[in-house]
Amino acid sequence: MSITAHAQYKTLDPNDQNDPDAPRFWEEAEVKIPTAPPSKDLKPFYVSAITQLKFALDAPSITFGKDEVIRYVLVITTPSGGQQVSYEGIRCEKYEWRLYATMQKDGEWHKSVNSRWQLIRGAGHNSYHAALVKDAFCDNSIPRRSAKEIIPLLKP
Repeated sequence: MSITAHAQYKTLDPNDQNDPDAPRFWEEAEVKIPTAPPSKDLKPFYVSAITQLKFALDAPSITFGKDEVIRYVLVITTPSGGQQVSYEGIRCEKYEWRLYATMQKDGEWHKSVNSRWQLIRGAGHNSYHAALVKDAFCDNSIPRRSAKEIIPLLKP
């Protein structure tokens, strides 16, 4: 399953590709939705002292697109042990996130209807996107370049 789009920044004027001041627009790269459940290599991360939920990233799922989007599988666990599993992306440059798919109880991934980029909100006790951006994924508005760089920054 894929969401169709194509890659990264392009100049509005093809004659100005080497001009850093030329206007550019961004296009999202093609996204492949996972076909398997999360691995056992879940990396928990801290979100808030007041949340009762537990948050973890599936380490092998973390990918880095040519479009500068960091994509990952997220597992949220409730105090009673229930889980919500989603496939998402974060754009550091624009401080945005996108939900691509969720894993259903039958283990099948379902593409998110009306998936769109949304501004990351920093307030609230379950604002895990803000925690990922601030603590691990981004160096200001620049995305980190590897899972090896991100994983040590995730604090349980």
